[in-house]
Amino acid sequence: MEKQTVIETSHGRVAITDVGGAGTPLLMLHCNSGCKEMFEFQKQALAGTRRLVSVDLPGHGASSDALDPRRTYCFGGYAEAIVEVLAKIGIAKVAILGHSLGGHIALDLVARLNDVAGVMVFGTPPIPPGPEGAQLGFLPNPEMTYTGNPILTDQQVEGVVAMALGPGAERDLFYTSAVRRTDGRSRQYMVDAVLAGTQLDQRDLVQRSTVPLAIVNGADDPVINLDYIDSLNYGQLWTDRPLRLAGAGHGPHWMQHHIFNEMLQSFLGTLH
Repeated sequence: MEKQTVIETSHGRVAITDVGGAGTPLLMLHCNSGCKEMFEFQKQALAGTRRLVSVDLPGHGASSDALDPRRTYCFGGYAEAIVEVLAKIGIAKVAILGHSLGGHIALDLVARLNDVAGVMVFGTPPIPPGPEGAQLGFLPNPEMTYTGNPILTDQQVEGVVAMALGPGAERDLFYTSAVRRTDGRSRQYMVDAVLAGTQLDQRDLVQRSTVPLAIVNGADDPVINLDYIDSLNYGQLWTDRPLRLAGAGHGPHWMQHHIFNEMLQSFLGTLH
């Protein structure tokens, strides 16, 4: 049974969808300017297999804007909010699926939570802090230039949806409305925090971590440096190397959702 709930946190009100099920719960974290509904295909595929919790990050979707935007709108701030949410809904052990920004938050949660069963990320380069990380992990693509803008044009709003979900998705008014609803400061302050170097060293984290990690990227992702991701050393990578899913860009969970969901289910099946 699916429940829509709003959780009060020190960062603001956080809207979640909670679908009951047995086994280790799966937490799903969306991309920059996205919303929890962007995991609809994953919810359909995993229904009845385990508890599924999808979250609107502060400043996104049905959640409130952050009470203290500079505190919250960064990888670590979002992760702190999620820690509070999990505690309030009684989840101690959790698996995490993170898309782009959501993947960075998932990696940060590995360092903050005591019992992460496993993490799958996509569209997420594990980067060191500061400008070096941004240069290593992301491509100099025009599509990246406005992702930190507090205000987006109509064309840019459609570009965010198309990048997050795939070509054609920008015609869906729900998802373009979700991007328009996003607190523009969340984009600006998140990029500011990355460049300021105040975030966790995620490159070092994935090298040292013993938490099972799956990395599945779209082979045609236009914004992340796949070769950089492939070049890293990983402490507990699910496969021999990060996977590249053909026929998909930054949103493989949508563009190739049948194959992506098979990979996700296979990974979840290996977790304890």
